[in-house]
Amino acid sequence: MSLNNIRTEIKALLETVPGIGKVHDFERWTIDWQKFLEFFKTADNKINGWTITRSVSTENNQSVGTNIRTHQILIKGYYGLKDAVESEKAFQNLIEAVCDVLRSHNDLNASCLKSGPPQVSKVYPRPFGGVLVHVCNIQLAVQERIQI
Repeated sequence: MSLNNIRTEIKALLETVPGIGKVHDFERWTIDWQKFLEFFKTADNKINGWTITRSVSTENNQSVGTNIRTHQILIKGYYGLKDAVESEKAFQNLIEAVCDVLRSHNDLNASCLKSGPPQVSKVYPRPFGGVLVHVCNIQLAVQERIQI
């Protein structure tokens, strides 16, 4: 178990969700808004992408020689906003599909002790470089055993 394995497994699980778009196992950033949007554009030129990062970790003694480390994983989704096609509904459905796959793999295919359940902490519209997108934050608590 390691943070790297956890992140890799979350990425692999998200990639099984139909319509997920691009999935990055780290946060993508650049000062150039157009380049930022390119990180999340799919082959059909739609903005639809996800990032995975750790926001915080805590560690507690479990027993002699073993600690339990809990990572708060932040999964961010970006989805092109287009009111005429009810993109908000499509994005909300995609968020539910992401939560479903995370919920149904609560040991992340043996890459952690346990995870979840996923918590949707915020869903909001936001302009990015002159383009409106839906953004969502999903928090996932993931526990791993550390041998000391």
